[in-house]
Amino acid sequence: MSENLIYGADILGYGAVADGVTDCSDAFIKAIENGESLIVVPYGRYSIKKTVKLNSNTKIHLHPNAHILFDHESDENAPLFYAEGASSIEIHGGKLIVFDNHNKMVQKLIHFKNSNNIKIKKCDLSMFESTAVVFDSCENVCVSECKIGNTCTNAFELLGNCSDITFKSSEVQAAFFLSIGNEQENCNLSSLSIRDIKLDVSRCIASFDSKICGVKCENITGTIGWSFLTIDKKSKFEDADFENIDIYSTSSFTGNTKQACFYFEGSVDGLEITGFKRNTDYEAVPFVPTLIFKASDDSKAIIDGMMLDNVINARALSKMVDMTTARLTNPTNKFIYTLECGIKKNDTLTIPLGDFDSLTIYKR
Repeated sequence: MSENLIYGADILGYGAVADGVTDCSDAFIKAIENGESLIVVPYGRYSIKKTVKLNSNTKIHLHPNAHILFDHESDENAPLFYAEGASSIEIHGGKLIVFDNHNKMVQKLIHFKNSNNIKIKKCDLSMFESTAVVFDSCENVCVSECKIGNTCTNAFELLGNCSDITFKSSEVQAAFFLSIGNEQENCNLSSLSIRDIKLDVSRCIASFDSKICGVKCENITGTIGWSFLTIDKKSKFEDADFENIDIYSTSSFTGNTKQACFYFEGSVDGLEITGFKRNTDYEAVPFVPTLIFKASDDSKAIIDGMMLDNVINARALSKMVDMTTARLTNPTNKFIYTLECGIKKNDTLTIPLGDFDSLTIYKR
């Protein structure tokens, strides 16, 4: 153990050279194997060509202008940082970059498996057509004040049994902000918090054959191409609350029948959406609906605060919609309406693009 542990172990003391060329993999590996709990990475560029396995109670603190340049020497499936069965790990600061090597495409940058108490803070993660961070069967995770960019496929992917996952105060550029499960492996997720996120993505959240319970999503802004939330027909989605979602649509493609701001094919119970706003410059995009729900169970939806034109459009799209109440608003003196929709199993509810105060869906 380093005598200077209270101040952190300088990675240069383990032989790292901050020239962006020298392979510094062994310096990081030796520092961790030596039991250093705080590894300090000064200003500079560090080339890493091997996976660095993190132990429990390990913190890597990078200078804001410390760049880790990752290009694995042999295995494209191997990440930069990997931890399995570990706890109390933190990666703080710096920029982690996957080299764009067309002969060898790195699949993921960071991978945690069966681990808990994980923090990733103030990191700038940059990669091309790969996944930034995978959490596989992890709990008590917090990603904050990070920047994910350079057209990665998934900013974050959740697999296995995950709980108490938080993403906050970050900027993301990716095809997917969050993938819950994938086509090969599902995810059982409880307690997901997403707040204060700025997006530039094709889809924000997508679920594949997964069970999701307890979602709080609030204060999301930015641009989106395809949809904000997509739940496939094998998934279960329970107890979800979306507030203050303000997005700008960049895609004019309307040929995909699954294109909607919120698209659900699976089981939905306890979904509430309030404060949802969507803007676009494309003429075709306004015809993309706010919500499409293909019910797998007998369900009920309540939409409150719709204007008359949107009520008419909603009833034209879904014959099950009933206009139940109307009230006069102040100070505009316009009527707004509350709709109730009884949805039978295998029926489809479509809500057109338009303002509403809240939308709730639950099983009957």
